[in-house]
Amino acid sequence: MGTIKAAKALFLITLVLMSSACSVKFAYNNMDRFVRWQVNDYLDLDAEQRAYFKAELAELIRWHRTNHLPLYSDYIRGLAVQYSDGVSEAQVEALFDQFMLWGEEVEERGMPIAIELMRSLSDEQVAKLPERLEESNLEWAEDEAGVPLEDVQIEWANDFVDVMSRFTGRLDRQQKAYIKFRATAYQPEMVMWADYRRRWQADMLKLLEYRNEERFAADFRALAKARESYYGPEYTAVSNANIALGRETVSYVLSNLNERQARRFTESLEELAQDLSELSTQGAGSKPAAASATQS
Repeated sequence: MGTIKAAKALFLITLVLMSSACSVKFAYNNMDRFVRWQVNDYLDLDAEQRAYFKAELAELIRWHRTNHLPLYSDYIRGLAVQYSDGVSEAQVEALFDQFMLWGEEVEERGMPIAIELMRSLSDEQVAKLPERLEESNLEWAEDEAGVPLEDVQIEWANDFVDVMSRFTGRLDRQQKAYIKFRATAYQPEMVMWADYRRRWQADMLKLLEYRNEERFAADFRALAKARESYYGPEYTAVSNANIALGRETVSYVLSNLNERQARRFTESLEELAQDLSELSTQGAGSKPAAASATQS
C-alpha cells in the first residue's frame, strides 16, 4: 500500500532512477511527485491530509538527500576499485545487502508519517481501500499471470540485458547468450508476490478498525516489520532462488567485461556517484552519521 510504503518507495524509486536512462538529477528533484502519485493510487486525500503529507514528505526527502545520498555516492565510487579485478557473488550480495539496510533506515524514518496519515483516514477512505489494493495486486501479477514460462524467462533476460547495458554499454553476443541461458532457471514469482501482499493487507485492514486507539502505532510498526513472515514457504523458496540467480548472473557479466565495457562501467559508476554527490549538496541539513556508512 502506498501510504504504508511511502518511505520505502522513496528508497526504491531512488534505486530505479540510479539504473535508468533518464536524468538522475531531474528525476530525484521530482521525487515528491512520484511518491505522492503512489499514495494517490490508494487514497483520495482531503486538503488537510494532502498538506500534512506534502510537508512531511518534503522533510523526509530533505533528510534523505543530505544524510543518505552522500553515503550512496561514496559507496558507489568505491565499487570501481572493488570491482576492478572481477566481481564475486559475495560482493554482489554485499552490495544489495547494504542498499537494503539503507532502505530499512529510510522506512523507519518515514514510519511516523505513515502512522499519522493512517490514523487520519475517514471511514469512507478505508472502505475504498480493499478494491484499490486488489487493483494494485493484479497489476503486480499481470506480467506473469497466465503467461507461458518461456515468455516470462525471455522477458527476464531482456530486462537484465537492458539494465546491465546502461552501465556497461552494449553487451556482446556471448554475454547475451549466457544471460538467455541462465534465464531458463528463472521461476515466475509475481503471482505469489501478489498473494503475499493480499495476506499482509488483510491484517493491515484489520488494524485500521482501531486506528484511533493508542495501541495502533505499536501494532502497525510490528506488522510492517513482519512482512517476510507472510511470504510462505513456496514464495520464499522461489524468491531466494531468483535472487541467487540474479546475483550469479551479475557476477558473471561484470567479471567478463571487455576493455571497452570495463571502461564504460567505471565511468558510469563515477558519473552516478558524482550526480548523487551534487544532489546531496542541493539540500540543507546535517552531515550523515559515519555509523550509517557500513560497507562490506
